[in-house]
Amino acid sequence: MSRRRRLAALVASLGLTLTLSGEVLAEPTAVANAMFNEGVTAYKAGDVKAAVDDWSKAADEGHPIAAYLVGQLYEQGRGVAQSDGLAFQYYKIAADAGHLEAMVKVGITYRDGNKAIGVKRDYQKALKLFENGALAAFPEAQYELAGMYRHGLGVPVERSESLRWLILAAKKHYVPSLLELARIHFDGEGVDRNRVMGWAFLDLATRYAQGEEQARVNAAKDKYAVRLSDTEKDAARQAADDWLARHS
Repeated sequence: MSRRRRLAALVASLGLTLTLSGEVLAEPTAVANAMFNEGVTAYKAGDVKAAVDDWSKAADEGHPIAAYLVGQLYEQGRGVAQSDGLAFQYYKIAADAGHLEAMVKVGITYRDGNKAIGVKRDYQKALKLFENGALAAFPEAQYELAGMYRHGLGVPVERSESLRWLILAAKKHYVPSLLELARIHFDGEGVDRNRVMGWAFLDLATRYAQGEEQARVNAAKDKYAVRLSDTEKDAARQAADDWLARHS
């Protein structure tokens, strides 16, 4: 098992999340790694405060995963007082060190702004973070970048560019992108209206949805089901298989 997968498995064992994405993170120093490991030991022992202290020190020493985990704990209020401000600070440390999930979280905060923590809306900062993540082939960043182009946030509206990034994320089976592609084809937004392709993308979303995503997929299917005949739905399933064959 690679170091990256071992780390992801370790984080999962703590009840936290870490996506296996393609970022290339700088190797933390021995000191940072030692403090990170001490934090893991403390967290497993139920001492979240000590874990946060150790991981915060590791983050200050350049450990992006430690910074990201501290951000999660503050965001969720798990073992510490919930604080969006501190979560943002630690996510930003991780993002600056190349952590792709953190880039998206920080980018969303800049895109929307957050008066409560003193972050002003800044489309250019958001765009840069999403671009960095998208170019590293991280599907969530590709999806968010597509939204910037589709809605003209910090850039001119470019539906073809938005569609390109949505498709790249959809190739990685990213369910929000599949749902957006379904909507676009049903509504004919920047593409020819095509119920069969719209349902094909919903079919694909159904195959890959997990957890809370399934409710979103079911709601979309309930909305659009009345627009198609059974014959069209059969054609959509075949179109979904064909799309996968082309984009696997």
